[in-house]
Amino acid sequence: MSSNSINRNNRRYWDSTSRDYHDETTISIKDFHYGPLVPGDLTLKLLPESLEGLKCYEFGCGAAQNSFFLSSRGAKCYASDISRKQIDAAHAIAERTGLKVELSCQGMDEPFPVVHGGFDLIHSAYAISFSPYPHRVVAQAAAALKPGGILLFSTGHPLFAGEWLELEGEHGLFLRDYFKLPPDIRYDDEGKEAIRSVFYNFEKLSKWTSRAGLMIERILEPRPVELRNHSARQLMDKVPYYSSAWWEHYERLAHCPVVTILKCRKPA
Repeated sequence: MSSNSINRNNRRYWDSTSRDYHDETTISIKDFHYGPLVPGDLTLKLLPESLEGLKCYEFGCGAAQNSFFLSSRGAKCYASDISRKQIDAAHAIAERTGLKVELSCQGMDEPFPVVHGGFDLIHSAYAISFSPYPHRVVAQAAAALKPGGILLFSTGHPLFAGEWLELEGEHGLFLRDYFKLPPDIRYDDEGKEAIRSVFYNFEKLSKWTSRAGLMIERILEPRPVELRNHSARQLMDKVPYYSSAWWEHYERLAHCPVVTILKCRKPA
């Protein structure tokens, strides 16, 4: 499938599902999220200690909740998404909260905004796996960072590409071939492929970052927050990204990470 076809499918899918997605998913702007049911940055502490005045850019932002969190801490934020409906949802958050984020509707592989001196922080949560050319996105991010700047992103953990099975009363993961990870494909009502999210092993992730001239400072494979015996309201208060659909996968997430988080730095 061509990159144009992939981007067209991404735009169509998120435009068509955006309303349901936001109705069913709770994403906080009081913490910085990395993935479903896992701790936010108030726990993981990967962001710079002080955010005041930092220039930040989020690609594949959805409704830009992470950018609004950074903005509430004094950062100057830019964010983009390929879906106009997702950007509309971000504008609604801005109107409701009074927080400022410069928003644009564009794909991840389109040119990043340019700011004087470069960005202090470029970030993305579970978006790069939808890009037709993720290595180019990483390279473009590296070029847009200032010396000493940070690229912080999460993507689907390669083990989560496996199938969760029950065998003789025990649950476990079956992964046919780690070197040929199956994508997560979602289909439309007619059974045609609507969108796909691709899983990447650590060798590929490290190759993209090193070729872009970045140094990996941290790699995290977070466990979910302990959520058993909590009400839905308590769950939403404890994790920055929650939905009942992801809650159904909790037992699997407790044994297999759903996301890989990379913190990379451009040499000063």
